[in-house]
Amino acid sequence: MGLRLVLLPVFGKIKSMKTFNTSTPKKIKKFRLLLVVSNFSMLNIFRSNTKFICLFLLVSLITIAGCNTLNQKPEYFKAEGCKDIGILLPATGGEAGRWEQYDRHFLEKGIIDKIKGVTIRYFNANSQEGVQEQQANLALKGGSCILIVAAVDGKEGINIVKKAKNQGVPVIAYDRLIEDKDLNCYISFDSKKVGEFQANYVMDKLSKGENGIYKLKPGANFVMINGDKKDPNTTAIEEGWSIRLGSYFDDENDGKLNPIFPKDKNDKNNKIHFIDRWDSTKAEKKVQELLKKHQNNIQIILVANDGMANKIIGSLGDKKGKILITGQDGSPQSARNIVRGYQGITIYKPSKILAEKTVELVVALSNGKITRDIIKNDIKTKDGSKIPSILLTPKPVTKDNISILIEDGIVSKQNLCQGIQGICP
Repeated sequence: MGLRLVLLPVFGKIKSMKTFNTSTPKKIKKFRLLLVVSNFSMLNIFRSNTKFICLFLLVSLITIAGCNTLNQKPEYFKAEGCKDIGILLPATGGEAGRWEQYDRHFLEKGIIDKIKGVTIRYFNANSQEGVQEQQANLALKGGSCILIVAAVDGKEGINIVKKAKNQGVPVIAYDRLIEDKDLNCYISFDSKKVGEFQANYVMDKLSKGENGIYKLKPGANFVMINGDKKDPNTTAIEEGWSIRLGSYFDDENDGKLNPIFPKDKNDKNNKIHFIDRWDSTKAEKKVQELLKKHQNNIQIILVANDGMANKIIGSLGDKKGKILITGQDGSPQSARNIVRGYQGITIYKPSKILAEKTVELVVALSNGKITRDIIKNDIKTKDGSKIPSILLTPKPVTKDNISILIEDGIVSKQNLCQGIQGICP
């Protein structure tokens, strides 16, 4: 069979394809039947020999336990031989363009190169809730036997996992965690590390005080802008912030930071600084409100991603470069902001590396191989369940090592340095 690449719109028609058998393997069924027959045929022996009864029951229980282990996730048996892969990404346009430009490209190319005769069903939900679940239904109906999902919404992602499980289809959560115990694997960069790296940059600039580029003084007014509270990644980012910066809020540390948003633990616990859907316009509006309220007296804005950071920077006017601003994603615009001094740091998560690791997992599932050599971590969900995970280490990028984004083709040197007088990386 030759290569088939199926690219479908949200409500596009999908050609029906042969699906795999999701029933219990015949060998296991046959063995269970034999076990039952044996139990009845040996009834008289049971009555006459108590020791034998104990021994037989022990062996039977061990054997049944072995069958249950084999059957623990029968829904994944079907992945062996799979040549129909569904890719569901969450957004398009603007700073979210990475999904189309990079993730989609690297995933499709990698899968096509590694699995001969593969069919790829690609969907993008364009940040619309409710759409992605319909797209998953189309992929499953068409015969996709492995799904790669970067969820728009956590609850919607859980629904997709449950529907896929019912059809024996493993789901890989791509860069966005889906908190469901039946998820086959979560693969992403370590979001807690993202938060730690951002916080480390703040700590470094605080340590330089008034001799640093931001001329920070003790008691610097400090703002947090995190992403969607329904996205588990934001909780991990916040954990990273707290690990590194928690002590800076204490009086014992000379009050090096003065939190004004969120102002106290109650505000923080209520997540008032989390921005729905990572909406950059809402983030910009909130920062403008805070600047007005505090007469522009804000020195640090810890921003979770580049999309929101870029929008905030665009509205700062003559305050650009005077406020320490962080970001995440290693986007082209963040690179331009960094070399101009408008943004201090971005946390780069190379889509190529993420996609390559995902392709490796897809190929292993398709070949029926054991994946424990690939999946070496696990992550706990809110209910205490453990999800097999692959957590990669992101790369902090500042003006000092901005060339990494040029080398990886994220931005050209010409584009990066356009309009800059003097030295540019």
